[in-house]
Amino acid sequence: MHLRAASALALALMISPAGCSLISPHLPAARPAESPAAINLTAALAARDAAIHAMRSGAIMDFSSADGRHFRTHEQIALMRPANIRVEALSPFGTTMLLAADGERLQIFDPAKNTITIGSASAATLDRYVNIPLEPASAVDLLMGLAPADLTAAKNLSESNREGMTVLSSNGPGGEIREMGFVDGQLAMVRERDSGGATIYEVRYRDYRMVGAIDFPHTLEADFASSKLKVRYDSPELNPALPATLFVLTPGRTTREVTIGAAAHLHEIEG
Repeated sequence: MHLRAASALALALMISPAGCSLISPHLPAARPAESPAAINLTAALAARDAAIHAMRSGAIMDFSSADGRHFRTHEQIALMRPANIRVEALSPFGTTMLLAADGERLQIFDPAKNTITIGSASAATLDRYVNIPLEPASAVDLLMGLAPADLTAAKNLSESNREGMTVLSSNGPGGEIREMGFVDGQLAMVRERDSGGATIYEVRYRDYRMVGAIDFPHTLEADFASSKLKVRYDSPELNPALPATLFVLTPGRTTREVTIGAAAHLHEIEG
C-alpha cells in the first residue's frame, strides 16, 4: 500500500483489529448503571450526539506501525455524518494525497501518478488496504469524539471505577465487551474487546476545549494491534456547511481510474 494513502486512510479511520490485552480476572465487580451520575453521563453523550453533525479541521497525525514505520503528516479533514469523509494530506509543495468517502464509495487520488483508486466504502475495503475493519460511519463518530450511539443508548450498561475512570460497559450478542470511560464528566475512552478479552480497538480522548458551545477533544490517540495513531486537531470547526460534492472526487480528462474489488480493472478516463 502506498505510504501517502496509508497515512490519510489511517487518519480517516484509525481503527485496526485484534489487540492482545486481556481483561484482568480481578476487575472490580460491575453494578447496574442506575446511579444518577451514570444516567447523567449517558444523557450528556446523547446530547453531544444530537448536537454534532459535521466537522472541519486542520490536523497533525502521527502514525507508527508494528513493522517499524513511523511518519507525521499535516492533514485537512472534513467529516459529515453519517459516513462522509475527506482527508487531504499536505506537504510544503501542495497536496500529496486526497481521500474521499461518501458512505458508498471510497476514492483515493494520487496527484503524483494522476490516478484515482475507487472501491466500496466498507469495513472490508478499509481492512484490505489499511487494516481498518470499521464501517465509515463508526469511524466518523469516533473521529468526532462521539461514542457509538447504540452503546450510549444501551439499557444493560454496567458501571465500575477503574483505570482512574468511571467505566460504563455493555456485553454484545457475540460476547464482545464495549466500554466507555469518563474523567471529570468527559468521555475519555472508547474500547471494544472480544469475547476472550483481547482488545479490538481503544481510543483515548483528551485536551477538551470549547468550540462554540460544545466542549470538544482536540487530541485523540488510538491503539490497535498493528499500529498506533495520534491526531491533534488545529482550530476545529463544528457543524460547518459542507456540500455533498466535497466527498466525491471528479477525475480530470487524463486521470487514470483504478477500480478495486472483485471486478478490479484499470482504464484511462476518456475526455
